[in-house]
Order: sequence, then structure tokens, then C-alpha cells
Amino acid sequence: MKKRPLLWGVSVAAALMAPAAGAQQPTAPAASEETDALTDKARQLYEEGRQAAAAGKWADAHASFLAAWAIKPHYQIASNLGVTCLMLGRNREAAEYLTRYLREAPASKVKERQSAETSLKEALKKVASVTVEVAPAGAEVRVDGAIVGKAPLVDPVFLDPGEHEIGARLEGHEPAKRPITVVAGGRETVVLQLDRRPSVQLGEQVDTAIAPVPGAPRDNVRTAVLVGGGIAAGTGVAAGVVFTLLANGRAGDAEGLRQELIAEGDGFAQCPDLNSVKCAELKDTVLAKVDLTNAAFWSFVAGGAIGAGTLVYGLVTMRPTESRPTVQVVPLLGTGASGLLVSGTF
Repeated sequence: MKKRPLLWGVSVAAALMAPAAGAQQPTAPAASEETDALTDKARQLYEEGRQAAAAGKWADAHASFLAAWAIKPHYQIASNLGVTCLMLGRNREAAEYLTRYLREAPASKVKERQSAETSLKEALKKVASVTVEVAPAGAEVRVDGAIVGKAPLVDPVFLDPGEHEIGARLEGHEPAKRPITVVAGGRETVVLQLDRRPSVQLGEQVDTAIAPVPGAPRDNVRTAVLVGGGIAAGTGVAAGVVFTLLANGRAGDAEGLRQELIAEGDGFAQCPDLNSVKCAELKDTVLAKVDLTNAAFWSFVAGGAIGAGTLVYGLVTMRPTESRPTVQVVPLLGTGASGLLVSGTF
């Protein structure tokens, strides 16, 4: 497959880069006209690239053709750049140059166009072809952060297999971008619509007030915060009560073990010599009781703090016409349980 692009590239170069032969042979005016379209420097670089390609030095040929292209982006240079890129495995660039050649080369160059189409098909097997449609026209199109042109793009964007990002920017519009994952030989279409930014006319007053959240009026938000804070505070107090009950239970278990050890020791709980197993169990039970007591204490503290914060929020966000809130805090004390009861109107 790779010998055909080589022969085509060399034959096209020979036909295009022979001004003397073109002048002496009136039967080939097209080749002469194409050669005349190049500047002297571009023609020299082109000839160097043709000679390097004929010798199989594709990297040197690519460098020469690329330098000639920078001076004169002519379709005859694009054709040879496409061939050299294909021979070097630079399939994405090959597809770009060959596509441009087919778009700009005259229809009369039947054989050359057929060869270009064959080479392009070879390159497209290894890259993805992405058609990018952007509105409005004139937007700057970027691929992986690099500018590739302005909308509308004349040719597809060719991408190596993998993940990429296609975006577009235009002054006065919100930028848009879209991630895309492509495979070799695939064809994709990406459509980007840029929305215009709202403009402020001269002398127009700008409203800087924060707009209310749709579907969430101020009163509803306040109610949600107050209810949520009350639930969180109640949960903290409830957790404190539960931990207190558990701690009391552990305290009872520890007392029972201690009495058993006292009975075994004739009035003295001699640990760990008397009964090492029960002594160890007593120690673990006492430590568990201490941990549960601490957990109960901090649960009450957290519940109280949340409750106080909720109360402050309710006072701060209260409307002037609203009645002042009333709050009642009643301590709950009982056998093995303690806590706070917070009630009132907000």
C-alpha cells in the first residue's frame, strides 16, 4: 500500500517541478502554470523535497516540503506533504494535506486526484474524521486547546484515536466545549451552539440585587433551615440520651462484677490476683462506661450548639412584621437519663 503514494508523490513532483520541460513541451501547459505559481525559494525547496523523496529520505523530504508550504501554501505542495506524512506515519497530517489537495486541485488532474483519494483512504483508516458544526459563524474553533480555524470549517477535523476536547469561542458569546472519544476509521459530528451573553446598554441601570432562587422563596428557605436545625439539634440530644442510657447500663454491669469480686475475696476485690478474667472484664466495662459518658456529653453539647445556632438564625432572618419567637428550654432529669427539651414558635 505504501508504494503507491511514493510513486504518485514522485510523479506529481516531477510533473510540477520541471519548468524547462514545461516550456519546451506545449502539450503540458498546466504543469508550467503550476510551477510558475511558486516563488523561486519555494521552488528550490520543493525541488529539494522531490529529490529527497526519490531517494527514500522521507524525513528530509517532509522538512523541505513543509518549508516550501510555509512560503507558498499551494495545492501541489499539499499533495507531496500528504504523501511524505503518510510514509512517515503521520496519518492525521496526511489526511489534512490530502483533503486540501483534493479540494483545490483542478478536476482535469484525473490520475493525480485518483492517487490522492487512494492515499487519503489509507490515512483515514488510522484516524477519525470529525465534522464540526458551530453557530454562529465566525467563532474560533479549538481542538485540545489549539486553534484550527473559524466556523464554518471547510474541511473535517482529523483526530488520532483517543480522548479529545472540541470547543468554540466568539466575543460576546458564552464559550462552548464538548469532550469526544474517537476510534481509528470513525466518523463523528460535533455541533456547538454559542449563546450570546446578556448585554447592558449605556445609561441602563443594573440591578445588583440577588435574584431569588426559582421555586425556593425566602420564607421556604428560612423554614427549611429552621426545621433542619431543629431536627439536627434534636438528633444530638437524642443521641446524648441514648449514650447516657448505655453508660448507665455499663455502670451497672461494672458494679455487678465488682460485687462478685468482693464476695470472692471475702470483702476485698483484689485484682488481678483474685480472678484475672473477671478483673479484666471489670476494667473493660469501666472503660466502656467512660467512653459512653463522654459520647453522651459531646452529643448534648453538639445538639445544644446546633439548637442555639438555629435560634440565632431565626432571630436574624425574622421579618419586622413577624411576632417575636418564643423559646422554652426545659431540662429533663430522671433515673439513668438526662437531656434538654427545646420548644417554641419561630
